[in-house]
Amino acid sequence: MRCIFLFVFVFSLVASVFQTSAQEPVQEPLEIGEAGTEYLRSIRLQGIDSDVSYFDPTAPPPKLDTQQQPSAQEQEAKGRTSSGTGTRWTFGVIAALVLAGIVYLFLRFGGNIAVSLKRDTDNPESKRSGGVQNAPLWAEKLGSFNDILRMADRRRALVLLTQKVLATLAKTNGVLMQRSWTARDTLGHIPLGQPQQSVLRNLVLNSERVQFGGRDVSEDEFREHVSSCRQLLGTGSV
Repeated sequence: MRCIFLFVFVFSLVASVFQTSAQEPVQEPLEIGEAGTEYLRSIRLQGIDSDVSYFDPTAPPPKLDTQQQPSAQEQEAKGRTSSGTGTRWTFGVIAALVLAGIVYLFLRFGGNIAVSLKRDTDNPESKRSGGVQNAPLWAEKLGSFNDILRMADRRRALVLLTQKVLATLAKTNGVLMQRSWTARDTLGHIPLGQPQQSVLRNLVLNSERVQFGGRDVSEDEFREHVSSCRQLLGTGSV
């Protein structure tokens, strides 16, 4: 149905271009003598409308010259008319080719775009999978909360706990994480109240000091951070 509509549209547009290129022949005005003028005046006074014109019947007939040639002005006007008609035909053909190319490209590629958009609309899981693919590498394949607590390396465990908390809170609050986000970027996008925001910021800063500054973590400090994580996630989430 769409192809038929496009074909009719192109055909009507090309036909209108060709129609405008056609010109009506120029009619030379007839020579009206004195008697013809009086005749026209008399019938018009009587309410009779007539477009017929005659030569003066009292005047001698016009000279019939069979050897008469068209004047230079007439030949020039005829040449301009023929050249103008040819130019319009050329433009009409070019316009038709351009429109045909546009229709072909639309039919060739436009349908695939429409189908692709429809598939994306009908498949909401693709949007969710796209959000997972854009998550930072550090937020992927994180172990469970209890697995991290059993790690002997408390420095590594604190970093993983912080990442676990950030990834969980981002998912809970509907934040789509980007591939280039750091822990601080994620912290800035998670909507939390002021008390929880301060606890989470303190956890992120201590994790950065351990990860990038080489700071050690005592067992007491680690337990305090674990308590902060439980406070942020809730007892039912860990």
